[in-house]
Amino acid sequence: MTLDNLINKATDPTLTSDNWQYILDVCDKISSDPELQTKSAISILKDKLSTRDANVILRSLSLLIAIAENCGSRMKQEIASKSFLQDSLIKKLDDKKLHITVKYKIIEVLQQLYHSFQNDPSLKPMTDAYNKAKSEYPQYFKQIQGPSKPAKQERTQQDKNKEDEELQRVLKLSLQEYEREQNIKKDHLNKPLPETTEEEEEKEEEEQTVATVSKVRALYDLISYEQDELSFRKGDVITVIESVYRDWWRGSLPDGKIGIFPLNYVTPIINKSPQELTKELNQEDHLLNVEQKKVDKLLHLLNQPNPNEDEITHLYNEIIPLRIQLGYYIDKYNVRKEELGVLNNQITNEIKAYNELLDKSISNRTTKTTAVSTTPYPQQPFPNYSDATGSNRF
Repeated sequence: MTLDNLINKATDPTLTSDNWQYILDVCDKISSDPELQTKSAISILKDKLSTRDANVILRSLSLLIAIAENCGSRMKQEIASKSFLQDSLIKKLDDKKLHITVKYKIIEVLQQLYHSFQNDPSLKPMTDAYNKAKSEYPQYFKQIQGPSKPAKQERTQQDKNKEDEELQRVLKLSLQEYEREQNIKKDHLNKPLPETTEEEEEKEEEEQTVATVSKVRALYDLISYEQDELSFRKGDVITVIESVYRDWWRGSLPDGKIGIFPLNYVTPIINKSPQELTKELNQEDHLLNVEQKKVDKLLHLLNQPNPNEDEITHLYNEIIPLRIQLGYYIDKYNVRKEELGVLNNQITNEIKAYNELLDKSISNRTTKTTAVSTTPYPQQPFPNYSDATGSNRF
């Protein structure tokens, strides 16, 4: 596939989020022949960034960061040119017709590239562009900055004991909770909604700890340059692994990245109540079984020689609002798919490591057994039948 086609695929306006497989395919293509592909990639990206489609620009900005970090010094030189930075990035901040989300994204890109390029004097135009944006467009910087990160204070023994007690309590309830959710999913169309108990209402008021929170959602973007810290975007879902410091937890993103993150940048994702779970499943069923028929009917009418325009308009107006629901469920199952893919890779790697360790152990045992079996027995000295005077008795 040509570079042009790969970039078109990675910046497709129908993508609801960045597809990192497509982005990495572009990086691989450029790295295969940087002398030829670097300038071509920048030329194509300039065209993408000049479009009026906000979604294409957002996908292009994510691609820009990826190629800057993964495609070598030649690419960095092209990106850090004054003409590219001014015409394709800085200039767009003045565009009153450009969506505010795109402007925030441009500032994020400038920030990340500035931190990445600042130690190379040959890439100074990047620093100049960042400083210019910071002085002339401070309103966009204020919007994307989150709160100050808390200090990394060690947990006290009391904190650890409290967390252990909470973990034991949660483990006892986990099997019962899992079985209840499975029963709801299985019979949600036939059973009445279960009533909320006082115990469930009290759960929401409990203090949130690693034992009670399995996932959190990012409230702000966090681009960290510390080796052990996790970088993420607003809205990202992080799976909680453990508590590291008093106000820092360790977690993983759906793409498999693991690191620590500050608690004031995230909010807990509360497990859905039985009512909410049932309602969501009913909505999915309605969308797939009822609304799908409207879509099919509209497509059928559009293919007729003399369609009823009033009916088409009516169906169209009913279908368009479904895009929001569809987008939500697409994102939901995309995240789930990524999580399961990462889990599958982790299990595969663990199985591979276990098999290698087992083979090595068997090989070492076989080697030792072979060495023992091939070692000659020590020769016993023949008895000396000569008498003390040296004469032979025979």
